[in-house]
Amino acid sequence: MKPRRLLWLLVDGLSLKLFRLLEPELPLAFARILPLEPLSPNCQTPPSLFSIWSGLPVAAHGLTGYTMPARQHGAPLAMDDAFVAWPRDIPMVWDRWARSGGTVRTCAVPFVQPDRLGPALLSHSHVYGPSLARPQVLRSGEALVIDALGIRWSVEAGDHCMRLTGTPQGCVEIAFDTTRHLRLPESAAPSLAGQTHRAIAVRATRIDGEPCLCSLGFQPVLIQGEHAQARCAALQDLAYCAANPARLYVGSRLGRRIDEDGAGEAEALLLDLLDCVHRSFLDDLLWTLESEGGDLVVAYYPLIDLLSHQLLRQVVEPRTASEFALAGSVLRRAATWLGELFVECGARLTPDSRFIAHADHGMMPIVHEVCPNQCLLHNGWLVADATGDIDVTRSLAFYHPAENGWIALHPERMASAGLSPEDLVETLNRSPGAALDGRFELIEGPPHSAGQGWTSTWYLQPPARVRLRASLRYPLMAPARKGGDHTCWSDDPWLKGVLLEPRANSPDWTQPLELTDLAPALLGWLRDMHGSPVHHMPTPPRLAPCT
Repeated sequence: MKPRRLLWLLVDGLSLKLFRLLEPELPLAFARILPLEPLSPNCQTPPSLFSIWSGLPVAAHGLTGYTMPARQHGAPLAMDDAFVAWPRDIPMVWDRWARSGGTVRTCAVPFVQPDRLGPALLSHSHVYGPSLARPQVLRSGEALVIDALGIRWSVEAGDHCMRLTGTPQGCVEIAFDTTRHLRLPESAAPSLAGQTHRAIAVRATRIDGEPCLCSLGFQPVLIQGEHAQARCAALQDLAYCAANPARLYVGSRLGRRIDEDGAGEAEALLLDLLDCVHRSFLDDLLWTLESEGGDLVVAYYPLIDLLSHQLLRQVVEPRTASEFALAGSVLRRAATWLGELFVECGARLTPDSRFIAHADHGMMPIVHEVCPNQCLLHNGWLVADATGDIDVTRSLAFYHPAENGWIALHPERMASAGLSPEDLVETLNRSPGAALDGRFELIEGPPHSAGQGWTSTWYLQPPARVRLRASLRYPLMAPARKGGDHTCWSDDPWLKGVLLEPRANSPDWTQPLELTDLAPALLGWLRDMHGSPVHHMPTPPRLAPCT
């Protein structure tokens, strides 16, 4: 019998405005469609996810971006990775549910501590560990090489296919415009190659007319939980395409981009590669929903975020005939992904289960890149050293290289110069502001001290359609290489996320809906569904890795 459960699905980067564009193409209607407010002072993914699943504001957990100014003193330019530096002592919603006696399954979700959950954790797929190989484009005569896995497969072009020789399957032919999953050598140790998904996905294609092979890269997948053995066995021969192939697109490795006078072939190939990523995350989630047990299922789905970072501006503000044509194909593909995701998940839930899907943030279309440090340098707020980098011993202020919005201020030097944070904003608005739609503004956030007298509570929100860069090697203003971004916070409608419920079999939500409202409400629903909670935390055994 299927369990009655809560499926909590995080669709990264899905704004309410983008959802409305996709909605006519989706194969199902939703009982609830609500706007979701972005996190302040920065709505990048790590702080948003942590606030969602902990129920806590930024002031309580301290995450302020994907990368953040380091918390150590004495290194004002140093940075921390939020997915490494997150606070382990704060309980997440799955920890609280386990303490109530419930059971949990998670798919590709960060911030999970399996040892703390003990037997309450039935399965957890950890897919974002260190990469052994990034996505790459290979041409005839080159080789796919991953030394850690003992892989050296030669690439050759045929009339209708690309060939790989030296694989465990011998000589493999991959027809153009198709994708194959090739098994790793048996000698690839689980300690390096992971416990499941022991395969690499490759796609044969032509880039600017030249036969090529695209590898989707390789990241080891770890499986933890009471049912780890079953999960490891289920998808052994399929690659888990968790690496981001859009990195190839950013570097024009997929051919001439549409903003480089390309005709759309590079974007079409990017969609095909992202389709492999979609399939991997969907397969993980569908296996989980088909398994017994797990009152709470939490899953992460990255496709809309990956796509929007590259192509959102071209989709929602097309300027050429090629971009108009591209917009339609991108929207259709995104609607196909979301439609399959929602329909297939709903089909695996009982009618009395609850299915909620929502974003962590929206995404703003980006037209310009602006380097505020160039403006500060020109106006004497910032001093460069002999190497052309920020001189923290003489500067008054700088936009931090973590690019999470934080403005580093040196109050003592600013006071000596008779300057204030408001003066800094006016300086920025006098420089590139005439060419931009709107003004720079300061947003107050949790205080941060970077050492050597550098301290600030301020985050810099750029004008609409602007992405901020920190390096002094960037010009003051340039055309954006990204199509979308969500650094810092504003009330722009594009930054608002969306919350979706296919069924109205649960209490309504208060509005405006904040990220921190979700965990308390959904945990309360789970406890009501299963009766009085049992107030204990299971004693966590040390989980042995599956082999």
